[in-house]
Amino acid sequence: MSAARTARTARLARTALAAAAALALPVSGATVATAATNATTGLDGTWACSVPNGYVYDAVQQTRGCGSGSWTGPSFRLRTPVDGLVACSTAPGFVYDSVTGTTACDQLGRTPTTTYRLRVPVDGMTTCTTNPGWTYDLVTSTFGCSQLSGVTATTYRIRVPSSGMWVCSVPNGWTFNATTSNTDCSGMRGVTATKFRLA
Repeated sequence: MSAARTARTARLARTALAAAAALALPVSGATVATAATNATTGLDGTWACSVPNGYVYDAVQQTRGCGSGSWTGPSFRLRTPVDGLVACSTAPGFVYDSVTGTTACDQLGRTPTTTYRLRVPVDGMTTCTTNPGWTYDLVTSTFGCSQLSGVTATTYRIRVPSSGMWVCSVPNGWTFNATTSNTDCSGMRGVTATKFRLA
């Protein structure tokens, strides 16, 4: 099998995995990552002077083609967002579960800039960010979500909201019928915070 065919097969497998994960999630108002389509795969891996809707980018460089007059301007390597992709930007419907730093995302190629490992959200997944329409029921911390070396950052166990679930945050469109207090939702060790039972 040729290298090109192997790469194409791997890309199709990742796209199918992302689509299956997204379709497996309950709708219930939760925002899910959309499957890659022809509209967001045709430019995958190409360089452009701007990032169109539906794409992220994983590298940037200065080029005369994207500049004005004698000035150079940024050119972005476009990528279709899929589960597990490390990118310089995030995408609607996706979360991320780790951050790193690389000069590839810096327009001048000098300063390490944050990259994000994109993930299709799955109920019970621990992530560095929450997702609109979802909630979370546990707060922890990890070095993997921090942009500062040696410093931890908050992580969230994200959940698709359902009646009777105890959560740290009441999502839009929901209400609650009971509260309790424990350390599940606190970002500070030994400090309690309110938890809500969704109605």
